[in-house]
Amino acid sequence: MLTSWLLDEGFEVKKLSVTPPLKITWGIDVFTPPPMRVNIKIFQPENREDRIILLLGVGISPEHMSELSKLSDKDRLKFSSKLLARVIGVCNICSAAIQPSPITPQGISVGMTIFLSEIDEGYRPRFMEKLTMLVNVFLTVVSTFNEHFPVIPKGKGKETETTTTRM
Repeated sequence: MLTSWLLDEGFEVKKLSVTPPLKITWGIDVFTPPPMRVNIKIFQPENREDRIILLLGVGISPEHMSELSKLSDKDRLKFSSKLLARVIGVCNICSAAIQPSPITPQGISVGMTIFLSEIDEGYRPRFMEKLTMLVNVFLTVVSTFNEHFPVIPKGKGKETETTTTRM
């Protein structure tokens, strides 16, 4: 049912290839329709047949990593805290974490749990809203980095996008 809804809405859906230690029963890799390609993983954790997880992972671009490395540990912690607060403000039902730590950030993981007992034919609009919420989280992460560390790619004009974080 979920895959059908996603395909109907123009999302690209692929089988999720998993590497340990992630243990899942099944999973799909979902990409939002163009022009912006945001990757969200949807999976059912092993031994948790009553739920699925929607997971957004955002890696920090090399340009932004370079800018972060210029900050003191205290200032990186402040930035990471501000970023998490903004993410939770956009999605207060999400769990979010800076990976591997707020002092040495390399990415951010944002997850949302949906219980299967909620999902029926009438759930489609709410499911799409949850995906939109995760896309908005992605945009919040990107815009927060660009606000604090504006990096224009070399050789690019004003008509191009600024550097963003990568999935």
